[in-house]
Amino acid sequence: MELIYKNLTEKLRTCIFAVHNNVGVGYDEKTYHQGLIRRFQEDGDIAFVSQEIKWLLHRNLPVRMFKLDLLAFDKIILLLKCIPSAFIQPNYVQMISELKLWQKRLGLMANWGLPKVNIKRIPFTEKEKKLWEDCSYIQNRMTAQKRQLLLKLREAILFVCECHGLGYGKTVCQKLVETELAFQKIQFVKHAPIEVKYNNEIIRNFKMRFGLVENQVILGVTALQKECNYEILTMQTYLKALGLSVGLLANFGKSQLEIRGVKA
Repeated sequence: MELIYKNLTEKLRTCIFAVHNNVGVGYDEKTYHQGLIRRFQEDGDIAFVSQEIKWLLHRNLPVRMFKLDLLAFDKIILLLKCIPSAFIQPNYVQMISELKLWQKRLGLMANWGLPKVNIKRIPFTEKEKKLWEDCSYIQNRMTAQKRQLLLKLREAILFVCECHGLGYGKTVCQKLVETELAFQKIQFVKHAPIEVKYNNEIIRNFKMRFGLVENQVILGVTALQKECNYEILTMQTYLKALGLSVGLLANFGKSQLEIRGVKA
C-alpha cells in the first residue's frame, strides 16, 4: 500500500537529518525547532507555519488550547521532542490529539534526544464511534433518584463522544465531560476529599482522583485504556470510604467508548 504523502515526508526527513547533522547533539527542542525553520526557509519549497494555536471547544466554550510545533504543506504535523529514550505514551497522545483537532492525516514525530535523531510516522483516520456498556453490577443498588442521575450522566458522556469521538487523552476527555456537566447544570465536585482511615483512625485527608456528582455518585473518566481494573478497584475503595453505593466509569478507549457501573 502506498504511503500517504510519501514524497513530502521524504523532503521533511531530509531537512530533519540535515539540521541534526549541522547543529549536533545535546540541545533542546527550541534549538532544533529554530534550526528546522531556517532549513525550511533555505529550501524555499516547503510551505509551513510554526506554533499555530487552536482551541478545542465544547458547547462553544474553550476546553483546551493546543499549539503545534510545525505544520508543513498544510498536510503534515511535526511534533519535536528531545528525550533520552524511545517515544513514550504521552507523545503519541499529543500527536493524535493534534491530528484530530487540525483534521490532518499524517504526523511526524522527531526525537533529537538520542545519538541519532529518531523519526516516526503517525497516520491518522477518525475512529468509528462504538459503544460498549455494562451496568448490570449496579442494577439492584439504584433508587429511582440515582437511576435518573445515572441516565443523565450516561447521556452527557454519549454526547461528548458524539461531538468529539475517540482519540483524545485522559485529561482532555475529563475536561470535556466536566464542561458538559456544567452546561447541563449537574453538580460536580472535582477531587472531593476523603478521610482515609487505618484501624478507624484518620491518617490523611485525600483528594480522590474521580469526581463526585450530586453527592450521590462517583464519576470516573479515563481514556485510551486497554483495561480498567485499577480504576474499578480505586472507585470501589472511594465508594466504601464515602459510604456510597454506586459509581460510573467511562473510558474513551482506542476503539470504543466503554461505560460501566461500579458497586461498592
